[in-house]
Amino acid sequence: MKSLALFIGFFFLIPSVFAADSTKVRKKFLVAGLNAVAYKGSLQSSYARWTPAYQIALKFEKKKIINGMVSLTFGQVIGEDRTYSLPSKAVQTLTPVSKFQTQFFALHYEAQLMLFKYHGLRIYASQGIGLFKFTVKDWDGNNLAGKDKTRSKGESFSETSTTFPTQIGLTYRFQNDMQLGFQAGVLNPATAYLDNMKELANNETGDNIAAFRFQFYYPLK
Repeated sequence: MKSLALFIGFFFLIPSVFAADSTKVRKKFLVAGLNAVAYKGSLQSSYARWTPAYQIALKFEKKKIINGMVSLTFGQVIGEDRTYSLPSKAVQTLTPVSKFQTQFFALHYEAQLMLFKYHGLRIYASQGIGLFKFTVKDWDGNNLAGKDKTRSKGESFSETSTTFPTQIGLTYRFQNDMQLGFQAGVLNPATAYLDNMKELANNETGDNIAAFRFQFYYPLK
């Protein structure tokens, strides 16, 4: 319910944001990004294992301080807890995994607020909302969503969720309008099952994905 409320609230906010920044789109940019992503959650308490991911996006740049971007990110995160054991209150015949690999793609829209501008340098903060699709697999590549004995009885989850990426970034514009950029933040997927577990977790760390993005902006006519 909390995710749904945020989702609805964000879309009510979008019209007012653009009303306050209502200028014609000055430029469009095709964005390609190489990402480093990492998971934190029930089977890993810190962002410790980084894997590659990829981004393609379309940015709409305005004359004022609010810009928008539609972005698709896809990749894989991994996690492992070598000391994991079943909670004492759990049914001891269950067989949860202690390490996993999760493939994902996230499609979202983000509003970027300009914080600082000096010549070609721009620094901004962004908040987004979108869809998050993921597939949790064990180390042998088997899909875990349908394996009931890896979770508590009756515990199931959807492999589709919402995402609320929060990021800060900077870009540098060259004289030919091409740009290089860097972005850092968290994807904030509204699911506790990136690692295939919730009730069997040994900690209360919420699942999340951190992302560092190196980006190239190509101006479109």
